[in-house]
Amino acid sequence: MDEPMEATMDDEPLEILFLYSSVARDGGWTQTFDNARLDIEEKYGDSVTTTYKESLWGADVITSVIETAILDGIDVIVGTSFEQGEPMIAAAYENPDVYFVASQWDNPGDLDNFAGYVNAPEDGAYISGVLAGLMVEPGDAIGWVDAFPIPYDIRTINGFAVGLQKTNQTATVKVIFTNDWVDTNLMGQAARSLVDSGVTFMATSLPSPAIGEVVEESGVPYAGVQVDASTYAPTSTVVTAEYDWGPQIDSYIASIFEGDFETGFSYLSMDDGAITLTEWGPLYDTLSDDEKAIVEAEIERIASGAGQVFTGPLSDIDGNQILADGEVMGVDGLRSMAWVMPNVEGVDL
Repeated sequence: MDEPMEATMDDEPLEILFLYSSVARDGGWTQTFDNARLDIEEKYGDSVTTTYKESLWGADVITSVIETAILDGIDVIVGTSFEQGEPMIAAAYENPDVYFVASQWDNPGDLDNFAGYVNAPEDGAYISGVLAGLMVEPGDAIGWVDAFPIPYDIRTINGFAVGLQKTNQTATVKVIFTNDWVDTNLMGQAARSLVDSGVTFMATSLPSPAIGEVVEESGVPYAGVQVDASTYAPTSTVVTAEYDWGPQIDSYIASIFEGDFETGFSYLSMDDGAITLTEWGPLYDTLSDDEKAIVEAEIERIASGAGQVFTGPLSDIDGNQILADGEVMGVDGLRSMAWVMPNVEGVDL
């Protein structure tokens, strides 16, 4: 197939469209991508123009937005959620002069204008799990609110569970799925149910003020995700694992300007700056100096790339060996994860 046109910073501005599944400043997943969009604007200045389309659900809607953007002369389309992948691949075949960067999708293998990416949510979740294990008593239950048991969320839950197991052998993770990505009422109800059941720490894959309100009211320590949870739960939030998509998306934009578009799949981690930790909340000081040293050592190990979350020996909840002693899980295993740790409850795969 024809290769996409090369862009230079002396040409007309590179026009970039971001596809959002919710509103741009949603306080969660989409906001992390909008932050990346703003970073791109700041870095490249007049060499780029960026726009976005919000609240895109359904293949027909996504396809229509893509087709209209291409007719309007768009140069780059950045997808930010899984359901956008198939329409983007179809459009990439039909429009070889447009670049497509899709969240969580691989290049089919024969496209010169398509790339995929994702982050490593397990890195931040692991640190939160290490922290939780030190803050709760042996045998306690930690609450976890999630949307759907898809591989991305399962590896986030498992990452937390691995960290928890490191510092508290008998504590468990109690998961409730809302079966909805955006309904904050369901998120709040799930959090309330978990608190009422007696959990002594809360974590989640869903950044939601509704969850924050419950933990703040109940005084349960909380590990946030994606965007700083202390803005709505200042007392209960111990730390947030924030997502920064800027390094990944910037690498694709830079490669377009350099005339060597990256068509592979990127999996960026805490080591790459894709996952960062906020400053500690006030409850962090309830830990002893020795306990803080454990947390800091694990942050250094993961953030430096010296260690990985899923390293054997690891077995699943049914006793099946997942990784042998010293074996490290590869990207394919991470992205297709369909098993849970023995200390996880409420996940039926």
